[in-house]
Amino acid sequence: MLAHLSLWDQAMRTHALFRAQQARVAALQKDMQALQEDLKASSSREQDAFEALAKAECTQLCNRIMTQLPREVRDMIAQHLTTKPNERINRDYFRSTTDPTTKLHTHDPTRWKATHYPAHFWDPAYVGTALYTELAENYYHTSTFTFGDDDGLMARFLSTDLMNTGYVPKELVSAIQVDLNAMTYDRSSCIGYMFGCATKPERLAAALDGVRDVRPGTRVVVRFWTQAKDEVQREEQVLTAWTVVGPVLREAKGRGCVVRMVIDGDVDVDVDVDVGVDGGDGGDGRCVASV
Repeated sequence: MLAHLSLWDQAMRTHALFRAQQARVAALQKDMQALQEDLKASSSREQDAFEALAKAECTQLCNRIMTQLPREVRDMIAQHLTTKPNERINRDYFRSTTDPTTKLHTHDPTRWKATHYPAHFWDPAYVGTALYTELAENYYHTSTFTFGDDDGLMARFLSTDLMNTGYVPKELVSAIQVDLNAMTYDRSSCIGYMFGCATKPERLAAALDGVRDVRPGTRVVVRFWTQAKDEVQREEQVLTAWTVVGPVLREAKGRGCVVRMVIDGDVDVDVDVDVGVDGGDGGDGRCVASV
């Protein structure tokens, strides 16, 4: 009986100690949460203060650049920052971004720009409107923009002022490149996605939509890549592409553009030759590009 009471008393003391420790842990967790909230608020205030200081310092520097440096030197700075020798524009360029609060995909201009152009010099709040405009002008004028076979992507890019500069890119863009392939791995069918299917002329034409919008003097290069098992199939692929690309390039050349078509990276096509199945190429029925 005494042993039973002793065990019961020990169990009660252990339980009381356990409850006391639980209360202490809960109090410590509450204190830690309060400290975390204070730290978060302090960090937020410090971050805001640091960002305000950075903007002020950067704006002051950029104002001196705009007022004390000649345009030639400013152009050198702009080229160093924004000139891209191969700026790839793909279908993701216009896609919506995730709202950090709702977790939904929506199109927000500020969030879109922060995703695609995260550098601080793309923010007028840091560099000022005047320098920002010069940077954007240089970006469009000196970069080479490369497109794939996405339907209407080039035309949309050239006619959309996502940088909020007051003009559309086609007014300044001076070099574009279009990469086309004889085979398309289209997700619309399982076979096409796994093994590929011949790219239809309609898709090639849709990818070139926008070439007619570029200004005179623009350099337009179309690179076509074949994927053939023999020379006969290769020539068929080139001829199919040329029937679509040729008229577009000749029209662009007539407007003063500098045009070029390259097959498989090393064969240039004479854009003034009207290639056709009846000859246009020397009379032997072979494509002029297959040399």
